[in-house]
Amino acid sequence: MCCKVIRIVELEKPAGVWCRHASPGHGCTIYADRPTPCQVFRCAWLDQPETSEALKPDRTKVVLASNDTKLIAHCDPADPTAWRREPMYSFLKRQAWPGAGPPRPVLVVAGRRIWLITAAADHDLGEVDGAQSFHVEPGLDGKPIVRLTGHEAEAHWEAGPPLR
Repeated sequence: MCCKVIRIVELEKPAGVWCRHASPGHGCTIYADRPTPCQVFRCAWLDQPETSEALKPDRTKVVLASNDTKLIAHCDPADPTAWRREPMYSFLKRQAWPGAGPPRPVLVVAGRRIWLITAAADHDLGEVDGAQSFHVEPGLDGKPIVRLTGHEAEAHWEAGPPLR
């Protein structure tokens, strides 16, 4: 599923279409020579052993990409509401406010549309084209700010509880 939903610039592969080197159910046909982004990418389902089998990307149609500062749920554009189904939805909400630790921004990407998931609400941020990028940072009041950059425009959205 990651070979479909993730954009790979080095292969001129847009997000949402199968990589020409992917053999669904079998793997990558250029595995030994795959580009660096493919070599270093590890979905959260593989990288975090505590992640439930029920969240496996081929079951949920969602690939989870995680780091210390945010979680991005990449949905199969053929099933853009997959992130709203259980158990994925509850998992994303828990990640937005993970109990004792500080909340971290949770973004959902389905095709060109992006949502910011917070404990309080789901915020539809609209569509982004392939030449734009986004990042999340805490605002002055601690609430997350999503910045969209690219071309000649910059936009930002503020939402949710403070990031502590």
